[in-house]
Amino acid sequence: MKKRLLGTLLSAAFLGSIATAAPATAAPAGPDDNFHVCYFNSDCLLGYTSGLIKWNWGIPNITGKVYSEPGSGSSTTAVFEAFDGSKMIASDSRTVASGNKDLAMLLGNANVDRVKITVCKNFAAGTLCGRPENYSRA
Repeated sequence: MKKRLLGTLLSAAFLGSIATAAPATAAPAGPDDNFHVCYFNSDCLLGYTSGLIKWNWGIPNITGKVYSEPGSGSSTTAVFEAFDGSKMIASDSRTVASGNKDLAMLLGNANVDRVKITVCKNFAAGTLCGRPENYSRA
């Protein structure tokens, strides 16, 4: 009887320690964001980027495409910047000379709460950028 009682107490203590162990903390996943950002915000013919930001526990997984008007003599660059509050912690970009280019990237770390996307046109005389769009983890 004593062995059985001791075994039951040890089992209960072990299970209790498992149940009270603190889980690792991470930023919660937010709802996904669709994005469509143009070089000129009212006209996407010259260049744009579109796709999806999946907030994987705070790490943005960005998929989509970058488009540049064929035969325009210029290329289009989409710039993606990850922020933790007001501090930029990562950036990446994709450039296409003509037509579409697929993109896929993980940007930053688990502390990202905002992604800023800017589309720029690269002309022979220099680069001009449109107004950036911001997407935040809910």
